Amino acid sequence: MQRISRLGLGLRLGLRNFSTSSIIRNATTFGEVANNNSTKSNNKKNSIKQVKDIVTIKNILHCNFKKNNTFLTLTRVEMDKNFQETHSKLSFNEQVLYYLSLPQKISISQSTGYLGFRKAQRGEYEASFQLSSNIFKIINDKKLIKNDKLEIVIKGFGKGRSAFFDALKGKEGNEIRKFITKLSDLTPISFGGNRAPSRRRI
Repeated sequence: MQRISRLGLGLRLGLRNFSTSSIIRNATTFGEVANNNSTKSNNKKNSIKQVKDIVTIKNILHCNFKKNNTFLTLTRVEMDKNFQETHSKLSFNEQVLYYLSLPQKISISQSTGYLGFRKAQRGEYEASFQLSSNIFKIINDKKLIKNDKLEIVIKGFGKGRSAFFDALKGKEGNEIRKFITKLSDLTPISFGGNRAPSRRRI
C-alpha cells in the first residue's frame, strides 16, 4: 500500500512538472493581437493627421519709433491648412481664436544700433533713414516678402517716423511700395490720467 501511494504521488508530481498551464497563461491571445493591431493603425492615422501644411498669408513690417531709437521688424503670418483636422477635439470658439490670432514668425529685425550708431546718434534722422533703406534692400535682395502682401504697422512719434516715410517714398522704397496693401497707426493716445511731467528747458 505504501508503494502504491508513493507511486501515486510521483505520478501527480510528474504531471505537475509537465503541465502546460504556465505556457498557456503566458501565450498571447487573439484578442490581444487584434487590440495591438488596432492601436498601431490608430497611431498611423494620428501621425498622418498631424502633418502640417503651413502657408504664408501676409507679411507685417512693425515700425516702432522712439525718442532715442528706431526698431523695424518684418514678420510673416503663417496658417496651417490642416489645423481643423489635427485639432479636431478643440471647440468651435477655440478654432476661431486660432484664425483670429494667427502666429507670426520673425524674418528680420534691426535697430539703428545695428548700423553702428551709438548713444544720441541713434535718435537722429540720418540713422533712421539709413536703417529704413537697409531694411528695404535686404527684403528685396533676399525676397522675404511672400504672397505679395505687405502690411505696415506704425507706432510712436519721433524723428525716425518722417525718415522712414521719406525712404519709403524715395528710390529706396521703389521695390517695396508695390507690395503694400494696408497701413495702420497703432500709436497709443493718452487720454486723461495723471498730469504729464513738464518739458525740459535748456
